[in-house]
Amino acid sequence: MIRTRSYWPYYLAALACALFLLILINVRIDGRLFAVDQSIYRQLQLWRTSWLDDILITVTQLGDTLMVTVITGVITLWLLIRKSWRTAGYWLLTIIGSAIINTSIKAAIVRTRPGDMMYSGWSAYSFPSGHTTSNIVLYGLLCILIYPCIEKRAARILTVFCAMGFALLIAASRIYLGAHWFSDVLGGILVSTLILCVAGARYHAGRTHALTAGAFLIPIVATLLIVGSIHVWHGRHVNMQRYTPPALSDQAPGDTPPPTAAATRTP
Repeated sequence: MIRTRSYWPYYLAALACALFLLILINVRIDGRLFAVDQSIYRQLQLWRTSWLDDILITVTQLGDTLMVTVITGVITLWLLIRKSWRTAGYWLLTIIGSAIINTSIKAAIVRTRPGDMMYSGWSAYSFPSGHTTSNIVLYGLLCILIYPCIEKRAARILTVFCAMGFALLIAASRIYLGAHWFSDVLGGILVSTLILCVAGARYHAGRTHALTAGAFLIPIVATLLIVGSIHVWHGRHVNMQRYTPPALSDQAPGDTPPPTAAATRTP
């Protein structure tokens, strides 16, 4: 089925790109967002509780690189088995492309995380948030592909709400756990919005395959329940250490150094 071309996704992509560039410039020149970043980071670390830590560490584990890779691979294989070649190609290339774009920006900006998160390599850099970008692209693309396949309006709304709600919860967990500054997550949201607008518009402008929502939802839910449970249990000890809240209660508000990109750039 071939659909008529709509230009509003490109307008939204242009808006997301412009906003992202504003944040990027602010990060590069140590702008006013630094004060906002520090204020949000400090307040959230002071508000942390053990029971909420347990919940959001689990959430953040379900959105890490391993889980995104496994879910991407499972859906790609499932689509190939069903001979949905074009859909499989868009699914795989969009998610891989988003990871490349995010990592390239990280390597160019070289912004340090709020604290020592036991990350290494490019993962040690903070802007933009990889968890945020990859999960919003993954679950956003899921909504784009299956939305036309769902007949009932209520079911469409529920699917989008659950999928994007989970992706945004993963993004929020990164700020709460002190793994990213607020502007890192905001940057990830804008990058993923830009990617989704372009990928979704291009996909629906061509011939699409007749797929059911279950072709995507069942494999994803099964992967989260089975692989996710094993992954959370196996990596629990390391992640509890990684996201241990810092001792901020005895520091003055000005003691925390600003998360400047310029100060952390390597020669």
